[in-house]
Amino acid sequence: MEFFSTFETQVRCPTQFEATSVNSRSIVLGLICVLLICFTEAYNDYYINNTWLAAHHFPIVAAFLLMVLVLGVNVFAKLTRFFPPLRASELITIWCMMIVVASLPTLGLAAYMLPTLVGLTYYATPENEWTELFHHYLPEWLIPRGNEVVQNFFESTTRGADVPWLAWIPSLLFWTCFTFVLWGTMVCLSTILRRQWVEQEKFAFPLVQLPTEMSQVTSTDTLLNPFFRRKSMWLAFLCPVIIHSVSTLHFYYPIFPEIPLRYSTWHLFTEKPWNAIRPFNFDIQPSTIGLSYLMSLDISFSLWAFYLIYKFERLVGSTTGISTLLYHKGFVPYREMGAYLILFLFFCFLARSHLRNVWAKTFSNKTKILDVDEPLPYRWAVVGLTITLVGLSTLLMLAGARSFWLMLSIFTFFGVVCVIDAWLVTRGLFFIHGSFKTPDLFVSAIGTTRFGATNLTLIAFPKRIFFRDRREILMPHLVNSFKVSDEAQVNRRHLLIAICLALIVGSITSFYSYLKLAYTKGAITLSRSWIHTISPQEPFRELERFLVNPQSTNWQQMAFVGSGALVMFCLLSMQYRFMWWPLHPIGFITPGQFPMNNIWFSIFLGWLFKSLVVRYSGLKGYRRASPVFLGLVLGEAFIAGFWAVVGLFSGKGYNFLYF
Repeated sequence: MEFFSTFETQVRCPTQFEATSVNSRSIVLGLICVLLICFTEAYNDYYINNTWLAAHHFPIVAAFLLMVLVLGVNVFAKLTRFFPPLRASELITIWCMMIVVASLPTLGLAAYMLPTLVGLTYYATPENEWTELFHHYLPEWLIPRGNEVVQNFFESTTRGADVPWLAWIPSLLFWTCFTFVLWGTMVCLSTILRRQWVEQEKFAFPLVQLPTEMSQVTSTDTLLNPFFRRKSMWLAFLCPVIIHSVSTLHFYYPIFPEIPLRYSTWHLFTEKPWNAIRPFNFDIQPSTIGLSYLMSLDISFSLWAFYLIYKFERLVGSTTGISTLLYHKGFVPYREMGAYLILFLFFCFLARSHLRNVWAKTFSNKTKILDVDEPLPYRWAVVGLTITLVGLSTLLMLAGARSFWLMLSIFTFFGVVCVIDAWLVTRGLFFIHGSFKTPDLFVSAIGTTRFGATNLTLIAFPKRIFFRDRREILMPHLVNSFKVSDEAQVNRRHLLIAICLALIVGSITSFYSYLKLAYTKGAITLSRSWIHTISPQEPFRELERFLVNPQSTNWQQMAFVGSGALVMFCLLSMQYRFMWWPLHPIGFITPGQFPMNNIWFSIFLGWLFKSLVVRYSGLKGYRRASPVFLGLVLGEAFIAGFWAVVGLFSGKGYNFLYF
């Protein structure tokens, strides 16, 4: 039975294929996977202390479960003929449903939202005077109230205490509504940009290549598709499986040897000026090597080259004393803000023809551009983008904010940030974090005094929950989902409905499972304690500083913004004027993000391997070697998932992927 009869009609896409409707079987299986992920992930990550199942934009839990479906469910179906095997369109639909919810129980939503809502009460003391400084700006329903409600979340003084749902429901209703509206903004932006990035600029989208290969259609007489019949893929697959299995067995049984894949230089650089480059790690991550191989050479080269340039900057700064003047006052975050702004304007310039057509389609049907194959009609996307941005600002106004236009400006800039982050992921960078928070640009531009105490207090919540850590932000997942739908010929409007269902079910399940875990075990006793100790305090310590020491416009920081804009403009000019220019602008906006400390060396290795293959074997050799590197990615995802299952049953987990 097809899902939603109103969408039964086939949609002819510009690429001349008939889009396949999303059926009820893929929806049901997708929701089962969603429930499985959202019920277990917080427990896996924060109590068992297993490898994180979703810490970036290539969630290993999705790759692991997709492998189970392809090599387990489908093979069983073909052998027994009890039911038809899953088609490519069904597998891709399930994949998309999994990746959009994979992060919700942890850093994508629950792990930042829930501790933040009670953290400002739990960590308020007579010394920091938070209660007197800003608690009175918050309406009664915005955060959970009651000392027992707050204390039991962090300490669980009564083991196995029930979750006080009545205290949580008003706050969760508001912030869930806020989250859905924010996601609506990302859906609209993804719809508007999809054709430009996929069909006009033809980005590679490296992160969709593995699920595409895994989901290839085969005849019922063949158990495995061509990807899984490649010996080279399985040999590469075995490398991370063996390495991580040996190390994990060493964790459980020290008699086994350990195969170290991480080398830290922290102990080497202890004195000035060398301590300025810490941390400087040499980590070998097979999945990162594999994904880096799929990037274009100029991008992978620029990522590790700019990271080394950044470390050299820090070394020179420490030697000359400039570090105190610049780096300790936000030089890197603010220059990245300027770079983001220029990069967005450049995107608009490149897409000016497409954006004109979208705008024309919004107000008239007398344009040649077709949107029947888009996730939303362009008119809905443009109007929806406006409504969601206004809606976000209005919601904060209802919570007590005083300036509608200031809130609207902040969320508009956050839309810009989402576009750039999605672009980073389309080029292959699977782990983004961000060194700046969106409201900081406006705090520096107008000063905390003009920003206002009430506005500062209200914006502190989304600043921590959504703006600070963007490693699992939704928009890149949406863009990747709409791209991979081409490969399996999935109707994108049906797919969007499936994604929305997954997000609704995933959000509710994530809140439930996280609150049950916190009130049963006590949040501060869980592993990765910074999430429940440092993270909930961070926005309010900053707010305390703003209110106690108000400032006017910070011209130094605005100069940093200007310097970043200037450098990005120069890099873009060099890239598009000179074919020989080696540095891609993508590298300039990533070195200050902490994930690069852990993945830069693996990106270097991926670039090195690809350079050698292309130089000595050409394009044909690159394609022939691609399954080898996809095997590295799949092998690491599989063995991480396997040992996560072992950890869930044994009650003792081992984390071997450092993100």
